[in-house]
Amino acid sequence: MQLPEIHNHLLSRRKAGFSIIEVLFALVLLGLVLVGVAVLLTRSLVTAADARYRDIANGLAQEVIEIYHRERTLTSWSEFITAGAGSHCVLSDARRFADAGFTNTTCADSEGVTVSGILFQREVAAVLNSDKLETIVTVKWKSGRQGGTAEDEIIARQDFTNWL
Repeated sequence: MQLPEIHNHLLSRRKAGFSIIEVLFALVLLGLVLVGVAVLLTRSLVTAADARYRDIANGLAQEVIEIYHRERTLTSWSEFITAGAGSHCVLSDARRFADAGFTNTTCADSEGVTVSGILFQREVAAVLNSDKLETIVTVKWKSGRQGGTAEDEIIARQDFTNWL
């Protein structure tokens, strides 16, 4: 073979396909892209679940504030502050202060409202300050992150006054 024929032969051989190094590089690059997509999807799912749990917790806190609004409307100021002041654990069946679901203690480990397999604990701290009852509703839950030990909470505040 002469030199031009060898050169043409090598060129035609290079054009025939990919080398193993090119294939490996393409596979590594594809793997990195797929790992990045998987990480983004996982974070997206965790963020969506956290947002859902926060939404549930906000609704549960609002429900407690609505119980206080109802009691303030239906009872006298003295009855309202007597029953509403202090620390309370609000269970799932609470509709009024007098219900068994509205206890005068903090929540035990297993007490609360279970939604979608997650236990939400609602605690109210209500303090009489001058002529208003300052209420702080705290909703706590374990989101399942960090092996089920990560605790999250939201806090809602509402003041009630003696309008009479």
